Amino acid sequence: MTLIPTRRFVVLAFASTAIAVATGLARLPNAPWMVLDVVVIAIISIDAVLLRTGRPRRSRAFEVERRAAQIFSVGRGNAVTLTLHNTTTRRLRGTVMDDPIDDGVVSGLPGIFDLLPGASAALKYEITPTRRGKRQLRAVTVRYGSPLGLLDRQERFERPQDVDVYPDVHAARTLEMLRRQGRQDARMGSLRVRGGDTEFERLRPYQVGDEIRRIDWRASARRDELVVRQFQAESDQNVVFAIDVGRGMRGESQGITSIDRALGASLLAADVALRGGDRAGLLTFDDKPRSFLRPSGGALGGRKLTRAAYALDAGLAATDYRSAMLFLKTHVKARSLFVVFTNLLEPRSARDLASAVKSLLPRHLPLCVLMRDEEIEQLATAPVRGEGDVFVRAAAAESLVWRDSIVRSLRNAGALVLDARPSEVTPLLVKRYLEIKARRLL
Repeated sequence: MTLIPTRRFVVLAFASTAIAVATGLARLPNAPWMVLDVVVIAIISIDAVLLRTGRPRRSRAFEVERRAAQIFSVGRGNAVTLTLHNTTTRRLRGTVMDDPIDDGVVSGLPGIFDLLPGASAALKYEITPTRRGKRQLRAVTVRYGSPLGLLDRQERFERPQDVDVYPDVHAARTLEMLRRQGRQDARMGSLRVRGGDTEFERLRPYQVGDEIRRIDWRASARRDELVVRQFQAESDQNVVFAIDVGRGMRGESQGITSIDRALGASLLAADVALRGGDRAGLLTFDDKPRSFLRPSGGALGGRKLTRAAYALDAGLAATDYRSAMLFLKTHVKARSLFVVFTNLLEPRSARDLASAVKSLLPRHLPLCVLMRDEEIEQLATAPVRGEGDVFVRAAAAESLVWRDSIVRSLRNAGALVLDARPSEVTPLLVKRYLEIKARRLL
């Protein structure tokens, strides 16, 4: 417990000091300002005594409780609730602060409270982690004012709590975006996509744009309305997410690293694939394959992926695409969709990626996911205010042209390419997966 002078205390002390200095300079009697100092000290002492009154003996003025989930999601606001209970017999006003976790951004603190005697209040704030891993919430600090407003009392309540920061395990909400875009196949229930004549799923009312050959004329006659046959795409196929954990994935966008963006997109796309009946696997690699999770299906497969992604991080090693793709070809024999997440830093790595991806064809279907550098894009379009800006803008434009050539070379090699801003990778990857299933490319 700590006593802290307030602004009112400082003003009062400054005023009494100024009067004493002025009295000394004017060579006036010392008695008046000495009396004033005694009065000021008495007022402060009375305020300090009143600050301690009205509370239970040998106890604190508050009871504090924190409620937070055991698992946080990186890059997403996670709610935390602080509950304060006033145990004194007087009204207390002040602020409350919670020790933040490492690698996290806090919004909604400090919280402000105004509690009557015996009352309670729940104050909510959000923590947005920027890194995965085990983190700890520590102490809650409460500061409240004295009756005369000259002093603040600060109390610290140790409330240690461990939380695990995972990739964005709640990102399935973004599927609602696909539904609003008109993709009726992105239903949250089964997430089956409409495909060709593979496996009959159900009859449904005719919609504008449906093919005439899908109309079931007998069923339409019985129901007195047009109905069409809907088929689901083939299931029980492999989707393997190959994530580069080399130095190219250490960059950040809006405080979130490329590796975290890749993991979040992979988990959501894997969730869609698993619900649709496919199997999902995971490979991490840099200068050599680091970890491999064989494709598996069902809820157990999803839990395995989440646990495998929990402690992943990008290192400083250069990336060897050839060894990674050779590893995949050796360990995954059945035709599969390989989703490769990477960032390219120089022309040689781009050529190596194109060559390695081409070696997967035609047995497998590769999809390369590249994340744009938004800062370079901003530099390429920034207004020119001086000679130096011209060179910066030219260098940024040259970098963008080089990146476009990479995308073209990958597509010419036969690979599918998703080139998107980091914040858009997750929904666009899900949409691309659904399109691949609907068009029976896999």
